Amino acid sequence: MTADFLIKISPIIGGTILIAVCLIAILRNPSVSNTFAVLLAFGALLFVIPALSIFNFKGLGIEFSGQATTEQVTQQAASINARLEDIKSALADLGRRVAPAAAPAPPPSAEFGTNRSQTVIVVYSAAQKTLAKQLENQLLKKGYQATSVYSDYSELSDARKGSPGSVRFMYSDATKSVGESVKQLLKADTGSLALLPDDVRPQMSADAQVLLF
Repeated sequence: MTADFLIKISPIIGGTILIAVCLIAILRNPSVSNTFAVLLAFGALLFVIPALSIFNFKGLGIEFSGQATTEQVTQQAASINARLEDIKSALADLGRRVAPAAAPAPPPSAEFGTNRSQTVIVVYSAAQKTLAKQLENQLLKKGYQATSVYSDYSELSDARKGSPGSVRFMYSDATKSVGESVKQLLKADTGSLALLPDDVRPQMSADAQVLLF
């Protein structure tokens, strides 16, 4: 059993245990609808799919191979994060309904619905991990499909790399409005960083990227 195998299988094992614990707690509580157990199971499936997309197994007469590019897996992760945020909101709303005299949760705003179709990737250096997770949470709360990924930025030319403690917003010509909205949303959180000129590309897979150097 190699270290690479353990790295790939660990998220599946950990996620399964977490989902099982939550599922048992839901089923044992008579005040909680089984609908939310189904939602939780759906969330578990969303966790497993991207893990299987990079998992390869051959043995016992069975061969399984999942092939996905890093870009595809990152896009999947952003979509999964958005769906999990929906599940968390639904469970929180359920808790408020069960509690006596609890006020109903306000419906999602029109902005939230618009943002749900847009994908934002936060790319961070080792020193910016905490901030990256903070930005990811901010984006998810506003409805964006968002995730954060580490990079050493070795794929960038020296001209495109920023100095440590700087931030750059990247978007395409077609998604300029998304990039500007994200930039405004995260302005307070990135205020301590040196703001680099925006990088506008002819085409991108994500609607916008936030590069934390």
